[in-house]
Amino acid sequence: MKKLYLIILILCTFSLQPLSAQQHSDLRHEIGVSAGPISLTGSVIYGSIGFWSALGGSISHKPIEMQLYGEYGLHYYYQIKPWCQVGVKTLVECAKLTHYSDTLRTTITAVDRYALASFMPSVRFTYLNRPWVRLYSGLELGFAYFWSGTTSYERGKENADKNNNFLFAFNVTAFGVNVGKKFFGMFELNAGYDSMITVGIGARF
Repeated sequence: MKKLYLIILILCTFSLQPLSAQQHSDLRHEIGVSAGPISLTGSVIYGSIGFWSALGGSISHKPIEMQLYGEYGLHYYYQIKPWCQVGVKTLVECAKLTHYSDTLRTTITAVDRYALASFMPSVRFTYLNRPWVRLYSGLELGFAYFWSGTTSYERGKENADKNNNFLFAFNVTAFGVNVGKKFFGMFELNAGYDSMITVGIGARF
């Protein structure tokens, strides 16, 4: 019987170790950088621009070419509870639309450039918090700045036109995973202003 009690005590001690590491981690600060192909919001904005431009180009027989440069982000979080982090996320994604004078694309008539930058306070909820692996979801709300500029090369002159707008920004991180302790890799699935598929690296201290 004493041996049985000793075995139970040893098993309980080992089973509590991950919980202790989870509750008393001194790595409360987190910074990271991320990248992805395009956000859900960007796909709507740039997709609409590309569709209507392509429709107009097909009617006038003046083709276009859309280039997406991806989305890049920077974030900071502070852990206030083992299951909760608060912080801020900044993101930017860019695109370029080139207009040609003919179907052979021999002459560029205009170039449209676009940039969508967002700044969002964020809260992250961790439902698996281990020293080397974290699974989480999150929510961000803030504002975005959409800039567009057109450079026209028609009639032998170069003319520039610029526009900008402020927008309400949001994002939902449906699923996120961090692998690593002081230095980690990350993968996220998002809906909103962050890239729909995001990968990145970061550090905790």
